[in-house]
Amino acid sequence: MGRFLRKIFFLAITLSITPAFGPFASAAVAAQTKEDKAVLDELLDILKDKGHITEDKYQELKTRAKKEGAERILAGFKDWTPYLKSADGQHKVELHGRLHFDVRSFEGDARKLDSNRSNGSPTRSDLLTNLLVRRARLGIDATFFKYLDFKAEGDFGEQGSSFALTDGYVELNYWPEFRVRGGQFKVPFSFEELTSSRFIDFVERSVVNNLVPARDVGGMVHGSLLGGTLDYSAGIFNGTGQNNLEKNDSKDYAGRLLVRPFKLIGIPLLQNLHLAGHMTYGDQDKGESLRGRTDARFEFFPRVPTHGDRVRYGFEVVHAYGPVGLYGEYVKTKEERDGLGTGGSNLADVDGRGWYVAGTWLLTGEEKVHGKAPKVKHNFDPRTGGLGALELVARFAKLDFDSDDPLPSPGGNEVEALTVGLNWYLSPNVRMMFNWVNNWYDNDNMTPIKGDNSSWEITSRLALWF
Repeated sequence: MGRFLRKIFFLAITLSITPAFGPFASAAVAAQTKEDKAVLDELLDILKDKGHITEDKYQELKTRAKKEGAERILAGFKDWTPYLKSADGQHKVELHGRLHFDVRSFEGDARKLDSNRSNGSPTRSDLLTNLLVRRARLGIDATFFKYLDFKAEGDFGEQGSSFALTDGYVELNYWPEFRVRGGQFKVPFSFEELTSSRFIDFVERSVVNNLVPARDVGGMVHGSLLGGTLDYSAGIFNGTGQNNLEKNDSKDYAGRLLVRPFKLIGIPLLQNLHLAGHMTYGDQDKGESLRGRTDARFEFFPRVPTHGDRVRYGFEVVHAYGPVGLYGEYVKTKEERDGLGTGGSNLADVDGRGWYVAGTWLLTGEEKVHGKAPKVKHNFDPRTGGLGALELVARFAKLDFDSDDPLPSPGGNEVEALTVGLNWYLSPNVRMMFNWVNNWYDNDNMTPIKGDNSSWEITSRLALWF
């Protein structure tokens, strides 16, 4: 008990030794079984009702009790997440983590080298059947003084023994309509990229994600308007990506606008529908282009030299109703190659175009909520017959790179990818994922299997998070 509670408790016991206060003593003893705040409130109410303290004293003691209660620290777990927080809710610290253990397999001949290919042939070490820790992250989410958020997270996964900062930022969230964030975080672009890897529906994001910015260092304002029907984000970033130093004075500018047209209208079928558009623009100076990789990381289009502006834009449609989810995206990029031609002439831009459509179905009947794990009705437990939650997923994606001027060897490429899979949620925080992917390539010089323009990949994952 706090000091003030002990004082009140002592006062109640003292009063109880006088027969005239017998009823009060009984009430005081009963109040001990309630949580601290309720005990204090009840004791003070009794003291005031019995006329033992004045109204002014009552208000003074209530104020002191509230102040002392606010200084208490609470600890516990919520949905597996350990936390510390102040009793008044002004400050909170949560510990988060995730572990993704993956297995990748390839069609039997995919790892065979082709000695007749040019120097631009892809590296073949990534086509071996591979067991890896895809992600091993640990981070802290904190709130101070109710309106100042802080996040720091690091990854010990594919980087081996090294540590890589993923998110590290502060945010002022006093107004839901206008929040300010600074640090390293995800650029506001693409539903698929902005969905946490804890909750993406497939082992890997689609091939379209090759065109999409991920994390970068910068500042952003964002907010939600009109009762959540309109979300916006606008920011300025280095444009060099995660944990990379700035290379020039130019910056990338990014913006995103999301609309939920039926959120406030009483049509349940359409309330979860959202449409969004996004764009980035920046001068990349001298650098390298975006690249193309399959789900299992086979590189079918390597980076090529670029010089000048890079523009990206795209739009998305996302919906869910009951156990079913549907969504799709389109992304277009242009990267300049100024001064890279003969005699310093300009070459034509490198163009990237990609789109995908995806659908999911929770066979066990849970409600589909994009960006969250389903509320599993019955956790997996053979003793009680609990099955967990089962989800079928399917996606078709297409991505191509080309240019009006010849690209450096081995040239452009186009890939179409069909992915089907099963997600098995053993509980809301444990999931097993199985994906089969078939890829069809347009450039025979950039395929995993000699003389074949298609190949399959199998990816699987055991994921745990808190």
